[in-house]
Amino acid sequence: MRLLKNEFIWIALILIGLFFSSATPYSDQSIVSPLERFNWSWAEPTLANVQFDYAGKEISLDALGTAGLIEFFMRKAAHVVTFLVLGALFVKAISRTNIHAGLNLLFAWSLANTVAIFDEYHQSVTPERTALLQDVLLDSVGAAVGVVLVGGFILWRLRRKHAKKSGYVALR
Repeated sequence: MRLLKNEFIWIALILIGLFFSSATPYSDQSIVSPLERFNWSWAEPTLANVQFDYAGKEISLDALGTAGLIEFFMRKAAHVVTFLVLGALFVKAISRTNIHAGLNLLFAWSLANTVAIFDEYHQSVTPERTALLQDVLLDSVGAAVGVVLVGGFILWRLRRKHAKKSGYVALR
């Protein structure tokens, strides 16, 4: 069980997952057909108000259909969540070193952004896939949130530990 607590294993698993996901053509990973089996009529009034451009394409209920629009949001949420976790894991991994906390956060975020850029490049050489700057920006935002959350927690814990050693009484 200790093996599963090692952030390096999780980082490796996420990187392997990203590699295979980026190497898969869109038609092989599209979930529009399964989503069309569900009754989304309850969501359509809200989705009807959604309309914006993403990478030069119109994103709306009329353009994509209900299942297509839901899949779009699921795919973009996957970008944010994956890189949130990756950023958090990079902070945890780098915190094992003795570098300054601010540099730790910057380095973790930079590593996550580097992975995002290479992931989009990998998609560009995969049939039916394109590299999008907008996806890199989503990945970067997700990574920043993960870095700030975990980095903030680690800093809070270190300050609390330092306060206890200094003779201060921590209020609970």
